[in-house]
Amino acid sequence: MQEFLRWLASWKGITVEDGADLHFEFTRFPTGGLGLMVLLGCLLAVLFVTFIYRRDGKNLQGWQRLVLGTLRLLAVLAAIALLLEPNLVAVKRETRAGHTLLLVDTSQSMTHLDAYRRDHVQPLAAGWRELGITDPAAAPRIDLAKAVLGARDGELIRKIAAKNEAQLYTFSGSIDQLPLLPEPERLGPDGKPMPAGTDGAPKPPPRVDLARLTADGRFSNLGSSLRAALDRSRNAEIAAVVILSDGRRNAGPLGAEIARMLNQRKVPHTFVLGIGDPAETQAVGITRLEAPEKVFQKDPFELKANISATGYDQTAVTVRLLRIDDKGAQSVVRTQQVQVGGEKTDTIAEFKEVTSDETGKFTYRVELQPPSGEPPAPERHQKNAAIEVLGERTRVLLLAGGSSHEFQILRQLLIRDKTIDVSCWLQSADAEFPQDGDPDVTIKNLPETPAALDPYDVAILIDPNADKLTASFSEMLAKHVVENGCGLWWVCGEKYTLEALRSPNTKAIAALLPVVYDLEKADTTIIGFGLAFNRPWPYQLSAEGEDGLASKIARIAENKDEARLLWNRLPGFHFSFPAKRPKPAATVLVEHTAPQLKVEGRGMPLVATHFLGAGRVIANGMDESYRWRSLYEDAYNRFWIKGIRYLLEGRIHAGNSRVRVAVSDEKVELGEALRLTIEAKDEALQPLMAEYLDLALEKDGQPQETLKLLPNEESTGTFELMFRPTQTGTYRVRTLQKAGKEAEAAFQVIPAQIEREGPMDRAELAAVAGATGGELCDTPAQLLAALDKVPSRSATDTFRTPHAVWDSWVTVGFILFVLAIEWLLRKRFNLL
Repeated sequence: MQEFLRWLASWKGITVEDGADLHFEFTRFPTGGLGLMVLLGCLLAVLFVTFIYRRDGKNLQGWQRLVLGTLRLLAVLAAIALLLEPNLVAVKRETRAGHTLLLVDTSQSMTHLDAYRRDHVQPLAAGWRELGITDPAAAPRIDLAKAVLGARDGELIRKIAAKNEAQLYTFSGSIDQLPLLPEPERLGPDGKPMPAGTDGAPKPPPRVDLARLTADGRFSNLGSSLRAALDRSRNAEIAAVVILSDGRRNAGPLGAEIARMLNQRKVPHTFVLGIGDPAETQAVGITRLEAPEKVFQKDPFELKANISATGYDQTAVTVRLLRIDDKGAQSVVRTQQVQVGGEKTDTIAEFKEVTSDETGKFTYRVELQPPSGEPPAPERHQKNAAIEVLGERTRVLLLAGGSSHEFQILRQLLIRDKTIDVSCWLQSADAEFPQDGDPDVTIKNLPETPAALDPYDVAILIDPNADKLTASFSEMLAKHVVENGCGLWWVCGEKYTLEALRSPNTKAIAALLPVVYDLEKADTTIIGFGLAFNRPWPYQLSAEGEDGLASKIARIAENKDEARLLWNRLPGFHFSFPAKRPKPAATVLVEHTAPQLKVEGRGMPLVATHFLGAGRVIANGMDESYRWRSLYEDAYNRFWIKGIRYLLEGRIHAGNSRVRVAVSDEKVELGEALRLTIEAKDEALQPLMAEYLDLALEKDGQPQETLKLLPNEESTGTFELMFRPTQTGTYRVRTLQKAGKEAEAAFQVIPAQIEREGPMDRAELAAVAGATGGELCDTPAQLLAALDKVPSRSATDTFRTPHAVWDSWVTVGFILFVLAIEWLLRKRFNLL
């Protein structure tokens, strides 16, 4: 029958898809009682035709009546068939596979090591040992998840993919595809590669690439991740959802809400395997290490390590301070015993009076030996700090027009700082007045020659009096900045700055500033005693100040989030020098918050910086940072000391004015990207044109990696790369192109603060498993056994495509032909 229908379809010019079956149907044939009436009508038509020819054909022979009746009957049946619309219907059936979803937690909490010390969690530890994990306490949670995925040659994935199509994801803040190994190549009889499935063999289940599975997500949002996974499978029937997680959610819906979502989607099975120890965590670790970025040879400095302990009674641990040189050689600097645990959750280990007889760049590592039973974990029991030991102290020239509060407080800070030698010059002092400063570097006169100015690494000018400066001094200082890399910090004041910005005596210095100041507005509005703002204005940290290349100046707290909040809390300022705009290459770090002082749609610049030749320049539009010291002394100290160190870097790298390396942040959280930048010039000191530049990336104990930085289309001679570290630790980047002295920069990668360590959250996972058909599995064996319950949720979709076979001239011609033959025969037989 199929052959006849296909011949008919071919004759009618109907194309039939491969795999489709053909059926002959009357489209208009009614169903039920109406269909029965149609059949009765057809029967009545046959009887009526028979009756007519029995009555009218009495004089005809039997064969004549049979022929005429048959012709009439064919015409009537053809007309009836025409009304019922006969069609060839192509029927194609497609099987739609069901989906089983697997979600593996890859947030940073999955790097946590669990103790498994409590008696009631020993069955959980035994379950991991059955899987081949000899010591579960020595394996991070992500390694336990890998063990589940790889056990018995991928039995978990095989079971998931046995009856339904496997949808494999990782999740943290959102979902991503689980990394898979490529399918093995299949060869045909001719030895050539053959696509999977063409040889009739079943498609092998996917295999997970465990080496590429890492836990570096900064957030854990199972709810939104699961919703996204379900949306991707919205056209399929969900057979089951399998979740491997420690339950430490820090974003998104709660477990009960996730269970309701699974019920709404009518997911029949939800299997949750908790990864980790649900008991109270017994862990000790170094949460923070405070260390200076630069120290001077033989000068004492201090390191402080914050040690946190949870779940322990009071006990003593050994803490060591090691020094690692650029060749990887380690030496123990100091060892001490520290009491941790009990009522004290945090303890400070201090290493005071540390010195270095050698200059260079070193990594100082604080490491502790955890109590017996807790396996050593470098990410928790070690912290590194990159410290550069300089051969000499920073020489600072602090010049002020008058004895303002800003000058007095800053002078005290710099004199106390052991890494700085400060020479003060108070212009308003009498000629016989002894100037302040460190004992060995006090001065009786301002430097009058380049040789006398050359020892100074940084010059700070606080509201300078131009009348007491000479043009030659200004030109000499400007040349020292541009050619020798001396740092310049200009602080605007209410008394002398206006004249200093337009005086020929200080014209050379004013030209170096990163801001174009509005002298006309200053002259007519706010300059002069009593003309400042009548209320304090708060500071506003700019986007560049929070996350830009020069953000280290504005980083007045431990991390950028704390720094942003702290800038808003600082005691405000009454005076600020009006600015027109920042210069094209300047970076604005702090802005004015007054709405009437907007500059090009942004807050008026208060603190800005830029590079100028070999040096760096900072400009403060206010002179009231001393107010911070009453409430936030540490923020005040950080602002000035970090700023001076930032300016000193230009002096240190002055031998390489052709290449500069910068990182957008000195400390980033794991999972966060930072920008690496190279600013390069050719031999003619013009912006370098190149397809790319290479940068060497070095991390302690790991081989060097080469990064390729591409040109920034908006800034000629600038090459950039957004780099996302995958491990915590201290990194160094340095140039590989030979262009003067080697340029380099360093940054530290720390664990994400929002992804804190802690026990497996069994209650949260149990709430997720509270969905209909949900099950919380304690061991991998329970999960593997539970997967046998998952049924096939494949569905068959039927597609019908009707093709009319009656709608043509052949049908009408047949009816007319039959009627015409009948009419001719009736005439011949004398029935007309």
